[in-house]
Amino acid sequence: MHKTNNKIESLESIRSTSSKLLMREARKRGISVEYLNSYREGPVFLELWYRNHEEFIFGQDSSVSSHGSYLIQRDKALTKIFLKRAGISVARGRVFKKKDSKEILKYCKEVGFPVVLKPWGGSHGRSVIIGIKNAKDLSLSANSIFQKEESIIVEKMFKGEEYRIIATRDKFLAAVRRIPANVEGDGVNTIKKLILMKNLDPRRGDCFGDSLIKIKVGEKIISNLKNQKLRLNSIPAKGERVLLLQNSNISTGGDSIDVTDKVHPDIKKIAINAVRAIQGLGYGGVDFMTSRDISKKPSKNSYIVVEINSSPGFDIHHFPYEGKSRDVARGIIDVLFPETMAVYANRQS
Repeated sequence: MHKTNNKIESLESIRSTSSKLLMREARKRGISVEYLNSYREGPVFLELWYRNHEEFIFGQDSSVSSHGSYLIQRDKALTKIFLKRAGISVARGRVFKKKDSKEILKYCKEVGFPVVLKPWGGSHGRSVIIGIKNAKDLSLSANSIFQKEESIIVEKMFKGEEYRIIATRDKFLAAVRRIPANVEGDGVNTIKKLILMKNLDPRRGDCFGDSLIKIKVGEKIISNLKNQKLRLNSIPAKGERVLLLQNSNISTGGDSIDVTDKVHPDIKKIAINAVRAIQGLGYGGVDFMTSRDISKKPSKNSYIVVEINSSPGFDIHHFPYEGKSRDVARGIIDVLFPETMAVYANRQS
């Protein structure tokens, strides 16, 4: 029997914006919600039930997706195998163990520089190194990852714009373009000052549960600026955009630009088929790259699906840095409790 004495305050105290959006959408439809792990920090565990139908959400993972699909999407190399089987374009790449590290250079010469190195099972863009152009940088980058990981993925670098698309097995929900952490010059302030000013945006927080994240100055930003012959005290010209990092993750201070209305129908189908390619996955965040405009029909060589996330942050679509808000939480609750879709329809009428 469920306990229903959870106070509204405890539900509203949820730190994760995405979890809170799902909880609020569920309650609007008369779905009961319990926040079961409020005793700890980290991903929120919500138990939901409507009449005799029960589901749970942990972070943004949920019981509509199988454990097998969870394990597949955690393994970036395995995910690519399933995507490729479904006829979806992926980057050419290979997994290397630490003991085989001497073979990496040979492989990179085979596929051609530049290449990307990433941990076999990483997330949030951690330890992903982009644009490696020579043997020296390759060695340094591989060694830095192997200090923390036993296996890494080496991929031929694909050049294009990056997007996060949310889709279910039957429906495209929303898409944002992801731009790496950056500042725009005003001809007066230094890069350091521009970062401080951008971080004043009240939408930017300090943890992965926020829809936008504050830009944190560290070695990667300093190194990336150096490669552009810039420093923190450099003053960019008015209108000049300075990229502070190479990876476009929102979790490292990137910007989200809504492009939902621009996405070509064939790209919507690719996103849906990418979710379907992972057996048992109910919905997912599809990391998509294209060398063409997102509104243009894709060819086999004009795009890749980088990976799929079974626990994507929905808040970046509800609260994009620029553009229209998209109600992704509604689409996810539709998947979990399809019998309540009529409740939403009645609410709108």
